[in-house]
Amino acid sequence: MGSAPSIRAQSEPAALAPSAAPAIPKFEVASIRPCREPGRRRGSPSPGRLNARCSTLATLIQQAYFWYANARPNAVTVSIEGGPAWIHSDRYDINAKAEGNPGRKMMNGLMLQALIEDRFKLKLHHDTREVPVYALTVAKSGFKLRPVKEGNCIPIDSTKPSDASKMQAAFLARQAAPNFCGLAWIKGIDGRAVRLEMIAASLAELSDYLGGVMDRPLIDKTGITGRFDFHLEFAPDETTPRLLHGGDDLDAASPAAFADDSAGPSVFTAVQQRLGLKLEPAKGPGEFLVIDHVERPSEN
Repeated sequence: MGSAPSIRAQSEPAALAPSAAPAIPKFEVASIRPCREPGRRRGSPSPGRLNARCSTLATLIQQAYFWYANARPNAVTVSIEGGPAWIHSDRYDINAKAEGNPGRKMMNGLMLQALIEDRFKLKLHHDTREVPVYALTVAKSGFKLRPVKEGNCIPIDSTKPSDASKMQAAFLARQAAPNFCGLAWIKGIDGRAVRLEMIAASLAELSDYLGGVMDRPLIDKTGITGRFDFHLEFAPDETTPRLLHGGDDLDAASPAAFADDSAGPSVFTAVQQRLGLKLEPAKGPGEFLVIDHVERPSEN
């Protein structure tokens, strides 16, 4: 005859079942159509709505799986591998209305992921491996900038529609007033050189932003804290491929061309002369998004 269960066993509470993950809000309605106006590439943030104009799928993937997933608004790009060439060339207009009023981060991150996985049949995975990088270090001359005073810039939460609208307006105007912390842009000048401006940004944010237009990721190894105003002018060359011939990272009205002797210093020289820092070849972790499957969406 079997033994009776012990009093201890009877008195122990049942194990709690793991709580279910909160449901991701969905778009109530969403349309994806080929872009009809190539010159209009930015939508206006508004509560409960996602408007992406003339965006490539590669850009949408960057947005959903990298910028908003990792809260890294100054990281220009992550490497995308696999997939057909059209993900970098075909452009789409997306107009979507959410159920309720989810935040901008949710709509541009997890909700956009779900939308493009459904409509583009996208399947991808993340990968990290050692790759060639540039290390940002302090030159012998020493760091040349002074930090901005605490409270001298306006913190911005890019996940809030009101803050995003303010940041976008300042970005489109290419102006530093008001001083939003971390505001950054690159503008072509004289048809050959470019000017990089960052307002009250950290060296880690500078590394994210500048590394995104270079041929290798850039990793901050300076150990310097604080926020600084960065102003750099340099001539694009093969080490800054995203800035050559009027790439998407430049003001479309003033594209840069390949550097020549009169175009200005290289980015390496500009960083050292202006900032007292060095860009040195090194090895470090590289992030990748690898596409396993994707299809063109049916027009709706």
